[in-house]
Amino acid sequence: MIHNTRYKIEKTIRIVILWIVAGISLAPFYVMICYAFKSKEEFTKTGLAFPTSVNLQNFADAFHLKNYINSIVNSAVVSVFVVLTIVICCSSSAYIITRKNNRFYNFIYYFFQMVILIPFQSIMFPLYQELSRAHFLNTLFGVILAELGVYMGYYVFLYAGFVKSVPVALEEAAEIDGCNRYQVYRKIVFPLLKPITMTVIVLCFLASWNDFFLPLILIQKDSMKTLPLMQFFFFGEYSSNVNLAFAASMIALIPPTVIYFCAQKYIVAGMTAGAVKT
Repeated sequence: MIHNTRYKIEKTIRIVILWIVAGISLAPFYVMICYAFKSKEEFTKTGLAFPTSVNLQNFADAFHLKNYINSIVNSAVVSVFVVLTIVICCSSSAYIITRKNNRFYNFIYYFFQMVILIPFQSIMFPLYQELSRAHFLNTLFGVILAELGVYMGYYVFLYAGFVKSVPVALEEAAEIDGCNRYQVYRKIVFPLLKPITMTVIVLCFLASWNDFFLPLILIQKDSMKTLPLMQFFFFGEYSSNVNLAFAASMIALIPPTVIYFCAQKYIVAGMTAGAVKT
């Protein structure tokens, strides 16, 4: 009886804690919805109260902002190119590094990991100088190149851990059937990396789509600005447009949200793969 009572109390406490954590996590979304669907007048009068009516004018105004559509296109171009390059280069690099497993490739692997340990603040100025000398400032290619350099080490680390769980016997069987190393990777290994690939796609797309510091450092032209930089438009020195800012933020949430829900089941598989060894 005492044991059952204690179990019920602990279960109730856990549920309450989970509800509190969920409420804290969802609070920013509630604020965003309240502000995005309110007019300025209603926002001034009601504050954080739920909107009494749906006002879509903020979303229409966001699309009519100067360079807003262009910034969405710029963010999409940068994110897509970064994700594709990361998936192709990091998966193939991790495969070779893991399978060769000698001093040279181990050095390459740890070299990639050193990139993770370097604080971004320590490379901002050298990065700006080098891209300026190469005439890559105010270009999307410069942003793509910089993001690849910052992100690549982490995703090589993720891929390398997953490649180790792929049985080598499958590759040996394919080689016996006449496949070369490239065919083994393309036809056997890479399809088996689908869970971690989908995880990398979601994480990398989110990181690139929401990246603020690199575009801020490398881009000054309005026509080349990405979506996060456009948020500066809503907050000036003497005025701000909170409703319009949150409406634009909701629009910016659509692509990463769609990608996440499409790849959700693969992310769960990628995180749990290798947890049980046979």
